[in-house]
Amino acid sequence: MKAEPALILRTRQTCRQRLRRCRSRRLPLRSAVRRAVDVFFRFQYRNDRFKALWCGTEHVWMGRETFLHWALSDLDIDIPWVVATAPDAPPKAGDLLQVVRVELTAYWADQTASLPEIGQPRWLPLP
Repeated sequence: MKAEPALILRTRQTCRQRLRRCRSRRLPLRSAVRRAVDVFFRFQYRNDRFKALWCGTEHVWMGRETFLHWALSDLDIDIPWVVATAPDAPPKAGDLLQVVRVELTAYWADQTASLPEIGQPRWLPLP
């Protein structure tokens, strides 16, 4: 049975994606995912009441599900594509997606525990 390639050919990449992908070639997958999230989202604050993080790049309060959806599916972010060239990235696209999802979930948990809390957000977070 032929293995699925983790490297998916895309017709459009942003400059930020190409730069981050180039840099992820030298990092272990876990570090590559975390650095990519830092670049694409720049979380600055947390709000425990709404279980949300302030996204500095998009200027919006973001919930966990929106974060995962954007990180995994948004064509301007697409973290699995960005980190697919990491030295320890799984060769199969499905395996890569699963490992990246696990790391994104761990990253979210770390940020909700460590970022400074801000009192009341000005608007409700995205779900």
